[in-house]
Amino acid sequence: YLVVVAIDFGTTSSGYAYSFTKEPECIHVMRRWEGGDPGVSNQKTPTTILLTPERKFHSFGYAARDFYHDLDPTESKHWLYFEKFKMKLHTTGNLTMETDLTAANGKKVKALEIFAYALQYFKEQALKELSDQGGSDFENTEVRWVITVPAIWKQPAKQFMRQAAY
Repeated sequence: YLVVVAIDFGTTSSGYAYSFTKEPECIHVMRRWEGGDPGVSNQKTPTTILLTPERKFHSFGYAARDFYHDLDPTESKHWLYFEKFKMKLHTTGNLTMETDLTAANGKKVKALEIFAYALQYFKEQALKELSDQGGSDFENTEVRWVITVPAIWKQPAKQFMRQAAY
């Protein structure tokens, strides 16, 4: 691997950092999140995700939060907005790959789908940043991916995150 990317998938906010294997002590933290407060550099973005009325990924983080909150109230009820959804994995006693999450509008979506969309977003962000920095396209196979999970989580929740990553 040329680089290690660690994704910190948090309850309130999320982010990632990376380090090239030739310079392991030099750690780069993602700071350019789309949206957020103007002029403020943030190492993390809110753990929020927005799906279109057709249930397709729209945005994550500040971009999801801002777009959703800017929607007309009659239109927003058709969009699927999720925030602080990570703890559902820890608090669901009978967690399965079929477990649902409930959006702000009350509609249910498979939790696995939501987590997979979020991890896909981080993967694309990281590969884009690495490619921009390196001057050439970075491939997924050149990256060792790491995803943080709380040590207190039970095995089913850890396995769920692994499955979402696949």
